[in-house]
Amino acid sequence: MSYLNNLRLVFSGDFQADVSTVNNDVRLYDNATFEPRFQEFLEPAPQGSGYQYQYNGYWNPVGSGAFRLINCQVQAVHYQDGTSTTDSSVDSAVGLAISGSNNRVGAKLVDVDPQWQASSEIWGLTIRLNDINAKDLIVGQFETTAFRDIWFGRQQGGIADLDQTASAAFQSVLTNLLIEDLSTSRFLQELKAAIAAAPATDQLLSIRLTTFAYKRDHTVNRFTMGRLVGAIGLYQPNEPHSFVLGRRMVPELDDNDNPINNISFFDCQVDETQRLVFTDLGNALPFVIENENQDNEDVKLIDLGTLQLAVLAEQVTSTQLTKDTDFFLLGSAIPYLEPDWLNQTAGIFSAAIPDNIYSSVLQQPLALIKMTDETHGEVMVRESDNGWLLRAENFVHRVEPGETVSTTLFASIYGKPLVNAEVQVSVAPPAQVSGMGPGYNEPTAPIPEMNIPASALTLPSNLKTDAQGKLVLNIGTTNPNNPRVYIDGQVYEIKYQLTGQPSSQQHFLDSIIILLFDTYQVPEQPTWVDHIQPIFQQYSNLYPIMSKRLVELGDYESVKENRAILELAFSLDTSDPNYMPVTRDLSAPKLETILKWLREQSADGEYTLSYGDASADIGKVAPPRKIGVRWTIVAKPLRGKLQDIGSKAQFYKNLKAARQGVNKGK
Repeated sequence: MSYLNNLRLVFSGDFQADVSTVNNDVRLYDNATFEPRFQEFLEPAPQGSGYQYQYNGYWNPVGSGAFRLINCQVQAVHYQDGTSTTDSSVDSAVGLAISGSNNRVGAKLVDVDPQWQASSEIWGLTIRLNDINAKDLIVGQFETTAFRDIWFGRQQGGIADLDQTASAAFQSVLTNLLIEDLSTSRFLQELKAAIAAAPATDQLLSIRLTTFAYKRDHTVNRFTMGRLVGAIGLYQPNEPHSFVLGRRMVPELDDNDNPINNISFFDCQVDETQRLVFTDLGNALPFVIENENQDNEDVKLIDLGTLQLAVLAEQVTSTQLTKDTDFFLLGSAIPYLEPDWLNQTAGIFSAAIPDNIYSSVLQQPLALIKMTDETHGEVMVRESDNGWLLRAENFVHRVEPGETVSTTLFASIYGKPLVNAEVQVSVAPPAQVSGMGPGYNEPTAPIPEMNIPASALTLPSNLKTDAQGKLVLNIGTTNPNNPRVYIDGQVYEIKYQLTGQPSSQQHFLDSIIILLFDTYQVPEQPTWVDHIQPIFQQYSNLYPIMSKRLVELGDYESVKENRAILELAFSLDTSDPNYMPVTRDLSAPKLETILKWLREQSADGEYTLSYGDASADIGKVAPPRKIGVRWTIVAKPLRGKLQDIGSKAQFYKNLKAARQGVNKGK
C-alpha cells in the first residue's frame, strides 16, 4: 500500500525550484524574433498602455532549473503495529535529515514543453537519510516523476499570484537502495527487515512529496523556495509507482475548477489486514500564511469545522446527512488544527474500521464529513462515482517518430481491480497555448497549435482492462513534419476515461502527454553554421544563466573553448542532473549530431569543430561576445504585485480557454 501504510516516516522542510522562466512562452523559442529583453526581469509597462507589466523574461530569467530539498527533517515515525512517536529520545530516526546528493549538483525540475507546463518532472534527485554527522543511513534514487493534482488557490488570504497559492504532489519510488547500520532505531530496523523480505525486484521505497507556499518574488528572502511535507514507506509489489491505487476522493468544482467546499482531490487506502482506512490530506486542505515574508512566517491550516472520515449508506446522494442513518463515522475527528499537525503527519490520517460496517467500507463510497452537531453532518468531499478510479502510470513521454508509446493504465472500483472495463482514449482538440498571458509588447512569433496533426498518432480501439484491472496502452507514432516550425516536434495531450465516466470525476490535467520529435537526419559532416548553431542558439536564448555565466552557446569561440565540458554534459544519461540540455527536449538524432560534431578529430588528433560556410551564418550569430567580462542580469524593482502573465496558473487558464473555444466551435 505504498507510503500510505502503518510503516512510514514523515518529514517536512523547504524545497527550492530555481526554474528558468525565459522558456515559459513558446514564442521565445523562435530564434528569428528573439529579443535581448526576453532575458531581463519583468518591468512595469508604460503608463496608459492598459497593462501592468511588459513582456520580458518574467520573474526568474536567470533560473538554473535546480530542485533541492532544504532543511528537511524527520518529524515522526510510525511502526508496523500502528504506534508512532515524534520523540527522538524514543526513536533516533526522529530528527534525522532528509537531503539530496552530497557528491553532485542538485536535481532538475523540467517541463516537457512550453505548451504543456502541467506535468513538471523531477530529474536526477538523490534522497539521503543521514544523521547529525552527515553519515548516510539510507540512500536511494528518486525515479523521475511529474507532479499531480495541482491546486491553484490552496494558499488563501487575498494572494494575487496564483502560482504562489498553488500546491501539488510528487509520488515516486526510491531505487538502488543503499542501507547502512540502522540498529539504533526501531523504525529503521523494521523498515530494513521489510525491505529484505520483499522480492529483489520490489526492494523499493515509496515516497510522496507535497510542495506548496512557493515564492517567486525576487525581492524576498525565500525567492524560489517553498514548503514541503513528505512521507516514505515500503513499496508494495504490483502497485503503481506514481499514484495511490486506492479510493479516489473527488471534490465538487465551480465553473473555475475551484473546489466548492475548499478541499481538493485526495486519496484513501483501505488496509484490510489491519482494518484501517488511511487518508492523505497533505495536498487537500487550504491554508494561510501568517507573518508572510518575515522570519516567523507560519503556515496555518484554515478552520473548516470538525472533519471526520465516514462511509456513506447506500443510495445516499444528499449532502446534509444524519449520523448512523446516512453515514457511519470512521475513527475520531481529524486533528488537522493542532499545532504542527501538517508537518508531523504530512497530512496522513488513519481511522479504524468498526466491525459492524467493515463490509460497507469495502463496497460503498467514503466521504469526508463536516459535523454540524453531534448527530448531523455535511458532505465536504465524497468518493468518485461508482468508486471508479482510472489513472495512467508513466504519463509523460519524449518520443522519436516510429517509436511506440507504452503507458500502463490502472482501473479500480472501491479499491479493487476493475476487470474487463472499457476505456476510451482520444487526442485532445487542437489548442493554441502560448504559455504566458496577455501583456505589453508581446513576442511577435505566431503561437503554434498543439495536438496536430492527430494523424501522427495511432490510437488503439476496443480497449479493456485485464484480470488485474490493468491496460497497457500502445500508441504508434510517425513524423509530425514540424507543425510548430520554430520548435522541434509536437506536443500531444491524450485524454482517457472509463466508458460512462464523467470528465468531472477526473482532475482536469489527468492526461497522457507526448512530445513527439520531428524526423531528423544526422548529417555526414555536421558544421557549426548549418547544424549546431541553430540548436545551441535556442538554448543560449532560453537559459541565460548558462550562456552568460558559463559558456555562450550561440558563440562559436566560446563553444570551442568549452568543448570538453559540453561533450561530457551532452553524453550523460538523461537522468543525470548534469545532463544537457536541462529541458530534456533534444531529440536523439540532434543529440547524436551534436556529439558527432564535438568529437570529430583530424588526423593529428585535433578536434576539428567544423565551422562551415561563413556566408550562411549572416543573421544567425549571437550578440558580440564580451571577452573577459562576466555577464550579469540585474533585477529591477517592481511596482505592485506580480500578475499571472507567465506561470503554471496562466498556462492552465490558457489551456482551459482554448478548450472552451473549441467546444463552442470557435
